[in-house]
Amino acid sequence: MIRVAVVLFLVLATAIAVVFVGVARSTRRSRDIDPAAARRVRAAFFAGLLALLAAFLMLTVTRLPYPVEAAAPDRILHVTAKQYAFALSDAPVPNAEAWEAGGHSQVAEVPLGTTVEFRVATLDVNHGFSLYAPDGQLVAQTQAMPGYVNRLRVRFDRPGSYSVLCLEYCGMAHHRMRGVVEVK
Repeated sequence: MIRVAVVLFLVLATAIAVVFVGVARSTRRSRDIDPAAARRVRAAFFAGLLALLAAFLMLTVTRLPYPVEAAAPDRILHVTAKQYAFALSDAPVPNAEAWEAGGHSQVAEVPLGTTVEFRVATLDVNHGFSLYAPDGQLVAQTQAMPGYVNRLRVRFDRPGSYSVLCLEYCGMAHHRMRGVVEVK
């Protein structure tokens, strides 16, 4: 893939250099310009550029990272951050009183093959929500921001314990801010 990109770059750079040299040579002597011919050249160039961009769009639109089944996730999991913990629950934790009342956990269980939409929010400062696979590889991440809910969809195709860590430094006990998604 990198080789293709380098070759494409070299071809385009050469074409630009040839056009530049041609324009530089053609402007050495003054002459009358036909405005109608100049408009036709510009129109042809614009049409060719549009055709090229449309071709690139058609070739790349099928590779967009959005799932076909984007209409509805299998499960919605609300993630609420508060210094220095994550609350994982089926219902949102709207305020500090609900946080203190409980009804949430730092561990969530998800069946294998499930598409989960994480709705990530925070009650205090910015936090980072990152999800790591059992082998330690980063699967997905988003921000937790006060007054805003970020949505993140993940399909769990491998069983194991997925770690939830904060990726935004949020204070002295930032390193203890953890959660777990158990995929069974």
